[in-house]
Amino acid sequence: MREALTGARDAWRTRAAMRLSVPATFLLILFASGVVYAHERFVKHNLRFPLHYEFFGRWPGKPLGLHPDMLMIAVRVAGILGAFFAIWFLRRTLTETVERTLLRRIGGTIQHWGHKLACFLTDRPVRGKLFHALGEWAVILFLRSPGLVLMYSATNDSLVMPSYPLDPASASIFKFAQVGLAILILTQTWLPLCGAMIVGTWLYLFRWGWMVAVDAVPVLTVAVVYCTSPWQSHKLAITKINAQQMRYVRLVLGFGFLALGWLKVYNHNLVAGVADNAPSVLNDPMVAMLTGNPAPDYLFRREAWVIAFGLAEVMSGFLVMIGVFSRVWTSIMAFMFTKLMLVDFGWDEIPHIYPIAAMLVVIFSNQLTSEVDPIERKDEEAWRAGKPMKRFAIIASTAVISAIVIVFPLLYIISFFDRSGM
Repeated sequence: MREALTGARDAWRTRAAMRLSVPATFLLILFASGVVYAHERFVKHNLRFPLHYEFFGRWPGKPLGLHPDMLMIAVRVAGILGAFFAIWFLRRTLTETVERTLLRRIGGTIQHWGHKLACFLTDRPVRGKLFHALGEWAVILFLRSPGLVLMYSATNDSLVMPSYPLDPASASIFKFAQVGLAILILTQTWLPLCGAMIVGTWLYLFRWGWMVAVDAVPVLTVAVVYCTSPWQSHKLAITKINAQQMRYVRLVLGFGFLALGWLKVYNHNLVAGVADNAPSVLNDPMVAMLTGNPAPDYLFRREAWVIAFGLAEVMSGFLVMIGVFSRVWTSIMAFMFTKLMLVDFGWDEIPHIYPIAAMLVVIFSNQLTSEVDPIERKDEEAWRAGKPMKRFAIIASTAVISAIVIVFPLLYIISFFDRSGM
């Protein structure tokens, strides 16, 4: 009888909280009315030198009508993307071969850590107290960091993140609303309500244009975890994210950076302006690999860097989204974001603690899955059936088609748009 009453009371509380989330979300959106009047980056992004806009446009007579340097960057990105796809399908064969032929002969501690490294790189579960502890710490940081960002935004007269300044006419009201939401997040109270409020605020950003909303997509990563958390979250110590929640995190995080990458390619003025104010970013080793490391006096150096930077983010986001070497790519992204925050831009990039926390959750998760599992099962069937040509066809077609579809069509379409006045 007592269990029945307890269940009925919990059900009533859940329904009441759900009813409350609708007006609360509406109120938050209402507070947001008229609060954003500009879309700014965290750091200075004014162009100091004019861009060669012809680089981003049409080049008649050239392959795909693209500038040869832009096309070569796209080819390099597609080649890397296709290679990672192929290695992903062959990862079990490769790791088993290395462990059987090399690590087994060495034995001891090296074999033990070599096995852990192989598990880490191929997104398999990693067993170990330290790894488990880091995973719990990453989840705690991930769930709490939006509250810190909201507090930081409230003290800097901005909405959700410093990119979106508040209108002075309504700043006081909305700063209190953000502080209230931050308190709910930091105390882990009614997390589904917090998630609904974040989603509602993000939807309202479309009023200021699709680019503003795209720039804020990574904020939704934590919202999906909040929305799938229990209403009595304040009574629980949430230190783990289950497999389904982890899949949502990976999909949203990956798509967010995929979209941000294409936004960088499209809105080249903003990205080039950031480089003008922080020239050190032009020397990033990963981007230099994609641009071919041109000479400092190269005519289209900044323009090539913009395309390489954007497509690198497209590639990273896509591979994380579909779950191909998720740990590898989020580790690279976390390193780059940390470098930007600590070395290149300093305190202006402090809100990036939040995306770094999201990446750490992926890095230290043992609940990783992949969206290419159905294709991988067909590849495994061909392997077990002793059909190497069929396996080669599956791997090659998947790698090549994915690389081409993700990189070239949208790059070709964007080249028709004149963005010189953005």
